[in-house]
Amino acid sequence: MKKIEISLLLFLFVVSVAYHYIQPQETIEKINTSQSITVQVVGQVNQLLHFDHSPTIGEIFDQLHLNNDYHFSLNYVLDDQQILYLPQGDYLISLNEASLQELIQIKGIGEKTAQKIIDYRNQKRFETIEDIMKISGIGQKTYERIREYFCL
Repeated sequence: MKKIEISLLLFLFVVSVAYHYIQPQETIEKINTSQSITVQVVGQVNQLLHFDHSPTIGEIFDQLHLNNDYHFSLNYVLDDQQILYLPQGDYLISLNEASLQELIQIKGIGEKTAQKIIDYRNQKRFETIEDIMKISGIGQKTYERIREYFCL
């Protein structure tokens, strides 16, 4: 092959590789603006909500026309496919305020686990009820069984 043909083939190869890794701005904007964030709200309200951005709990409450009776951190940002549990009931125990005695009243929470909850909240307050799964010994099954008793 001639030097010109080899040079031209090499140039085309470099351009095609560069184009593959550097997408046109229009394609990037289309990808960024077409994302949809889905949040499932369960408990007192059962709804699937869609957003074009990661919503805060405050935005969810606004969309559902709810008051923050649960004492959630309204600035907490939710991720795609996240579940937000809104407890229902007249007597709810506050994860951020309950005493050791109040916590051990819940079936499935013993004195050691109750103390772990208190130790956790002394370091960092609970922002959602789901945060209780950050306590060792409380997994998904335990959480689903006890979540109806808590608020923040």
